[in-house]
Amino acid sequence: MKAVHLDTDFLVKAAATAGQERQQLIQLLEQEVPVGMSAIAWYEFSRGPRTPEQLAVAAFLIEEDDVVAFDAAAAVQAADTFRRAGSPRPRANDIAIGTLAARAGAELWTLNPIDFADVPGLKIGPLARESG
Repeated sequence: MKAVHLDTDFLVKAAATAGQERQQLIQLLEQEVPVGMSAIAWYEFSRGPRTPEQLAVAAFLIEEDDVVAFDAAAAVQAADTFRRAGSPRPRANDIAIGTLAARAGAELWTLNPIDFADVPGLKIGPLARESG
């Protein structure tokens, strides 16, 4: 596996509990697979509400250098995907998050794979499942 990007929902679960998502993320880090996330997903996570423990766990797992900037080229590509998908406003951030993962050639680990269905070239990680 080349690299993994985390979606907000996956990091919320990994930072909030000692459950499956946290264990899977720790195993990934132990295997030295590069793990990152888009600045948009980091913003979604950081704006909370989050407990001090969740913020501390996330800061331990995702270092500043692991947060991928949403630059002008990514913005243009995400906007094009957004328009082709019919301008689904509730999924605007998801399309941008998925675009950055696809551009990096990374798998996206998410609990909501349907939100990323329109992103060309995006690989959804093996842990993806519908939440609910």
